[in-house]
Amino acid sequence: MSNVKAILDGLEIERLDNLLFRGDPNEWPNKHVFGGHVIAQAMDAATQTVDPEFRLHSLHNYFIRPGIAGQPIIYDVDPIRDGRSFVTRRVNAIQNGQAIFTLAASFHVGEVGMEHQIDLSDVPGPDDLESDEAYYERVMKELGKSRPNSAFLPVEMRSIDRMDILKPEPKDPVTGFWFKMKEPIGDEQLLHDRLLAYVSDFGLISASMRPHAIIPRDKRLKTVASLDHAIWFHRENFRVDDWVFYKTEGYWSGKGRALARGALYARDGRLLASTSQEGLLRLTNEEKEKLSGK
Repeated sequence: MSNVKAILDGLEIERLDNLLFRGDPNEWPNKHVFGGHVIAQAMDAATQTVDPEFRLHSLHNYFIRPGIAGQPIIYDVDPIRDGRSFVTRRVNAIQNGQAIFTLAASFHVGEVGMEHQIDLSDVPGPDDLESDEAYYERVMKELGKSRPNSAFLPVEMRSIDRMDILKPEPKDPVTGFWFKMKEPIGDEQLLHDRLLAYVSDFGLISASMRPHAIIPRDKRLKTVASLDHAIWFHRENFRVDDWVFYKTEGYWSGKGRALARGALYARDGRLLASTSQEGLLRLTNEEKEKLSGK
């Protein structure tokens, strides 16, 4: 079985009742329940309770508790509103009787209206960039370590201005990366939508670490976690098994938190979706004392 098919199969949810679903968490080597996985499953649960004439246009998510690897997740859908133009759903993801995540989703029938977008500025194309996997493999070789296990990743990513792991230096908080699924995934648009949401949790809050020359696994960090995540969908016809550029902007950091915003563009320049995320960047006690001057 290919790694892509394994990821897709892992995203499937089972319908237990009209508004109740069950899904399995991801099975990554670090036993971490990836936020994008839970978003994609909750998004699927909400969508299955809505008439197909309504299209998802926004998601607002809160990560409440860490997910438990190896234990099923129950998705309880609350049909808050069924209107003529808009439909609203709330989904609670539950383990051991406690909510670990909550999603609010809004669906719209779509209307004729004014159109514009902020275009993507000039960035190197994916064909001109080294893949992130190749870069990490090269770095691990320099360090005399084994190749990182990236087989669980269903996407290929190519960053335009990555942080140097060996010699991190302060970087512009505005950056981005190209990505696409490693294999074709078919023509079902709802699947492409879910996978766009899945990938949108990669590398977003990291943009706010760049001015501080910190990477997510930096020893100065005690905790790195997503607190909330929002997505606005702008297009209904796109593919994630073709190249998509994810522009990420680290707008602010402070008080142990950081805020980042993102924009996802198709290779032809269409703005597909926008994102926003606040994350927890908790320093070790030693680093806190250094910053406070104690």
